[in-house]
Amino acid sequence: MSEWIKCSERMPKSGMPVIAFVQRLEGKPWTRRIRAMYVAKGTLEAADTEDGEYDEERDAYFVAPGWYENNEFEETHWSVSDSVTHWMPLPDPPVLP
Repeated sequence: MSEWIKCSERMPKSGMPVIAFVQRLEGKPWTRRIRAMYVAKGTLEAADTEDGEYDEERDAYFVAPGWYENNEFEETHWSVSDSVTHWMPLPDPPVLP
């Protein structure tokens, strides 16, 4: 079984789906686990120019760096506004007969 990896130690490969541990400290504190992906600066091209940051050198728009909830069946991946403190790779699927 995979172990949780501290974000302060290492981030996942940009755009790779992982399980993220999210913590909110303001208001009523809580934690949760989500399927997410981390996007490093300039690594994921934006589908819509309104949602991206323009890179003049490459003449392209890129998704803003940060954590996004990785929705498997939707085109929109929502930005995670709370603190992601840890992550782990998704588990391997079961072996089917």
